[in-house]
Amino acid sequence: MKLTSKKIRTSLKKRKNDLIYYLAVCCVRLLRVIPMSVGMRLGDLVGIGAYYLLGSERRKAHTHILIAFGKEKSPKDVKRIAKASFRNLAKNAVELVNLPRIRGNIDSHFFVEGEEYLQQAFSQGSGVLWITGHIGNWELMGFYWAARGYPINVIARRVYDTRLNDLLMRFRQHAGVNTIFRDTPQAGREILKALKGKEILAMLIDQDTKVKGVMVDFFGQKANTPAGAAILATKRAVPVIAGFINRMRDGRHRIEIYPPIELVHTEDFKKDIEQNTQRFNQIIERHIQEFPEDWIWIHRRWRRRVPYAPAVAQKEAHTDQSLS
Repeated sequence: MKLTSKKIRTSLKKRKNDLIYYLAVCCVRLLRVIPMSVGMRLGDLVGIGAYYLLGSERRKAHTHILIAFGKEKSPKDVKRIAKASFRNLAKNAVELVNLPRIRGNIDSHFFVEGEEYLQQAFSQGSGVLWITGHIGNWELMGFYWAARGYPINVIARRVYDTRLNDLLMRFRQHAGVNTIFRDTPQAGREILKALKGKEILAMLIDQDTKVKGVMVDFFGQKANTPAGAAILATKRAVPVIAGFINRMRDGRHRIEIYPPIELVHTEDFKKDIEQNTQRFNQIIERHIQEFPEDWIWIHRRWRRRVPYAPAVAQKEAHTDQSLS
């Protein structure tokens, strides 16, 4: 019986996923028995190696840095930023595996600026919508606030491989972070429950994903941007803050929270969504400009010319309807 090209691709994909999963399990076991300082050095080397070995990903990173900064960055700067981004991703994984060790001495790992803005947002009497991006070790930021006693939820998509998804979920559960999968029927109810329960609802909106979106500027180029945060904030009058985490040279992590974001509210709901999403993008962009080494430049941020799905249906364009 002849194998079709589709069956061959499926078989190869399965073998590739198996390899990635078992490699991840081996790395987790190794990183849990060696000193964390050794693991971080190993992660640094893996990141550098990945930069040189993964040519396609390296070229994507260089291209995207040039799209964002143009002639503002020299070829040397582009390489430095891209390499640092690879190193950061590898270190992120090491830290995620070592959450129990970090929890035991949390104050020595984090430096926080702007917590008063989080308290200001909570003072409005509801939950808080936290806008952020894939900057620094974004998984650690949720862990920090959960460890501080803040109930926190993150809206996310499932990882392509069920086993890897389960592995990540175990890390988040151990960190005290609840995950709301946006593609599930109960996602809307869980979101409203979190906000009514005066909890943090974190949304990472800096990637081109298959959700309702709008085309707004990001580093001077139109980019498909998830509109869910703006829709939720506009419909529900939820206070919105932006906060990011960055890796410091001394090994600690700096968390910076911005003041609550003033939203646009007019009679044109569709336009409000576009303008509020643009405001969110501007804050994320400004932070990436300050810490370009910490962003995930391998992501194809500007690949889509139109949104995957309209953010607002035509019948909703000039109304402010409740979240379904």
